[in-house]
Amino acid sequence: MPKQPNRAPDWEKVHSLFSLDDTIAFFNNGTAGPASNRVSETRAHYDAEIARHPYDPFLFDKVGEVRDSLAAFVNARSDEVFFTHSTTEGMNIFAHGLDWNAGDEVLIAHYEHPGGAHVYRTLEQRRGIRIKWIELPTTPESAAQIVDIYRRAITPRTKLIVVSHVLFVTGVRMPVEELAELAHANGALISVDGAQAFGLLPLNLAGSGVDHYAGSGQKWVLAGTGTGFTYIRKELQRRVWPVYGFDDIDAPPKYKIGRYEKCGQPNIPAWLGLGAAIELQREIGPANIESRALDLTRLVRFALEETPGVKLYTPADPRLSAALTTFSIDGVAPETIVRTLIDDHKVYTRTIVEHDVAAVRVSTHFYNTPAEVRRLIEALSRIASRRAAA
Repeated sequence: MPKQPNRAPDWEKVHSLFSLDDTIAFFNNGTAGPASNRVSETRAHYDAEIARHPYDPFLFDKVGEVRDSLAAFVNARSDEVFFTHSTTEGMNIFAHGLDWNAGDEVLIAHYEHPGGAHVYRTLEQRRGIRIKWIELPTTPESAAQIVDIYRRAITPRTKLIVVSHVLFVTGVRMPVEELAELAHANGALISVDGAQAFGLLPLNLAGSGVDHYAGSGQKWVLAGTGTGFTYIRKELQRRVWPVYGFDDIDAPPKYKIGRYEKCGQPNIPAWLGLGAAIELQREIGPANIESRALDLTRLVRFALEETPGVKLYTPADPRLSAALTTFSIDGVAPETIVRTLIDDHKVYTRTIVEHDVAAVRVSTHFYNTPAEVRRLIEALSRIASRRAAA
C-alpha cells in the first residue's frame, strides 16, 4: 500500500468512516478526536478475542506488527518506539529516566503543556534542577526569532530543551529541527511534545535530530483514548532508565525498547487500535491529510481576519502554524463564545486560558467538511456582530 496515494480521496466518503453526530460540527480535535469505525471495531474484536482465548493476552506477534508499522509511519527504527497511554506518560518516562545533577538546567517556554512541563517542577524539588522559563512572543515573527530566544537562554549548564512541535495554546509550529541543532551544538538534548502533530504532520524522526518525541493517540491520529507512543533515539537509550524495574539494559535487542512500556498488564486492544488508525492514515495519505486539514484551517483564518474585533494569536506564516487556530473577540469572554457556539449553533470548540492568553481554540482535521467550517464562520460572524451592536 503506497504511503501517499496519487490522487486526493473522496472526502465525503472519508467523513463517513467516522460515527460522528452530524448535528454537531466538532472542532476540538486538539483535545480528543473521534476514533474511526475501523479503530472501534479493531478494539472490540481483540477485546473479544482475548476474552475467548485468555491464554494469549499479550498477542506478541500482532503487537510487533503494529510496532513496525508505527516506526515506519514516523520514520524511525522499530527498536526506537514504544507504546504509552498518552503524551504525558511519554514525556514523564523520558524526564524521570535521565540522570540529573543539582544545577542542571532545562529550557521550557511558558506556553508548554503541563503534561510535558510540570514533571520538571517535580525534578526541581526532588533533584535540584533549574527550570529556565522561556518567554516567547505570543505570535512570533519567524523561526529565526524563536531560535534566537533559546540561543540567548542556553548556558553550559543547560542539559535539555523541552519544546512542543505545535504549541497547544497558540497553535505555533515550533522550529524543532533548528532547536535540535542548537541543543546538540551546546551539548544538550531535546525532548519534543508531539501531541498536536502526530497524525497531522508527516513525521521524519530519524531525520529531525530530536532525541525524544512523545505523541498522543487520541488527538490527530484518531486512535481513541488511552493510547500514545514515544520515540527515544537508539544511541541515547543507555542514558534513559525505565520507570519500572523490568528488562534491564542487557536484555536481547528485540526486547530492549519494551522495558519503557512495562507497567503491568497493557491494554493490547488499544495498542492494536492505534495500528488500525495508522493503517487508515496510510491509505488516505499523510500528505493528503496535512493538506486537507490545513486548507480547512486557512478557511477559518481568512474569515477571522475579515471579522471586526477578532484578535488572532496563531501566526499567518504557514511555516509557523498547523491546524490549531487561537483567537479572541474584543469585548466577549472566551467562555461566552464557546457556550454560544454550542448552545445556539451546535458548533463545538474550547476555551484556552494559559499564561497570558485567554481565547478560543479551533481545531480542523481531515474528517471535517467545508460545510461545517462555513457553519462555524457564520456563527462567529453573528457573535462578533452582536458585540459591535451592543
